[in-house]
Amino acid sequence: MNKAFQATNTIYNQLCNKVPQNKINSSRIYKIKCNTCNNSFVEQTGRSIGIRHWDHTIYIKTNNPISAYTLHVLNNRHEYGNADQTTELLKTCNKGIKMNCWESLFIHIFQQQDILIDEQRVSDLNPLYTLANVTR
Repeated sequence: MNKAFQATNTIYNQLCNKVPQNKINSSRIYKIKCNTCNNSFVEQTGRSIGIRHWDHTIYIKTNNPISAYTLHVLNNRHEYGNADQTTELLKTCNKGIKMNCWESLFIHIFQQQDILIDEQRVSDLNPLYTLANVTR
């Protein structure tokens, strides 16, 4: 039996659509791992990961809990490391709704795997991510 119609604008196609190499910008989603508890903080940025890690280091040194990662390190007196040891690129993506969805998905996955810092945990997880049973 032939299909009369098949949707092509699916969630899968939207999230997995490859961006041509010449169209990739500097926006990315990354994680920073805590050296003490090994849990991670997930964030999106339009800047380089090294510069963003440096920002968090300055926040810690100046006792400025401006991010969940900084709050985690300061409140728990945990150790933080250099960018090479603690940061990891998770996904490059254009800024906007698609990037917000990817960030939300990684937060969901890390929380499900119990490797997300407490300061970033959310009380209600997106049921679509649970239904999709997505793993990293």
